Amino acid sequence: MSSLNEVYAIVNPFKFERSDLHITEELKQRIIANCKANHYNSFGTYTIRNVETIDGFKYFLDDERWVMIRPSGTEPVLRVYAEAPTLDEVRKILKTTEETICA
Repeated sequence: MSSLNEVYAIVNPFKFERSDLHITEELKQRIIANCKANHYNSFGTYTIRNVETIDGFKYFLDDERWVMIRPSGTEPVLRVYAEAPTLDEVRKILKTTEETICA
């Protein structure tokens, strides 16, 4: 059986975190409409390279970084997930994404 370090040696280390935005239903619907209309081309200094819409809106920023925007179907919450090589960068991506979509 492989250890986690052996897996990281193959795929590189990564960190992941989720932020739950408790926003109005009106703002939530506006953000989702913007996602559907391909309104966003960057989040802060992170340029969007590709978008996948299978389960929400997953924005690929480069080979090792992404952010996903996904509305809760049961709560007045917009979930934002991010992955990057470091936790500091994950938090930066979450912050800049929130600033962009809630502006």
